[in-house]
Amino acid sequence: MKRLGFPGMVMDMETTPFDLTPEQKSLLESLSRETGKPIPALIAKALEDLQEHEHAGHTNGETNGHETEAPAIEAQETPKPIWEQFAEAFNDVPEEELARLPTDLAAQVDHYIYGLPKRPA
Repeated sequence: MKRLGFPGMVMDMETTPFDLTPEQKSLLESLSRETGKPIPALIAKALEDLQEHEHAGHTNGETNGHETEAPAIEAQETPKPIWEQFAEAFNDVPEEELARLPTDLAAQVDHYIYGLPKRPA
């Protein structure tokens, strides 16, 4: 167990047996930068708010949805293959615009994307 001190608070910390997704980590880091609060303080506040929200529902005679059986998860539609997505995206591009693309785009992609000198043909 670690003991961490932050301005205005001292916390006992222990390693958790779960990981955060990259999106969750990014969100916490962003909120920490924006608010100036350390990540453990943000998590502690979020958990307190969640606990209050859950308890508020029970005190008003409401349920939080955990007492009943969860609804079945609907099957999600299988995403289209990437080549179909590209083909659909190009359907709206006028022929004049497609004609303006360089004929050596694939072979010289580093030149067109990064500005490197063209490779010898």
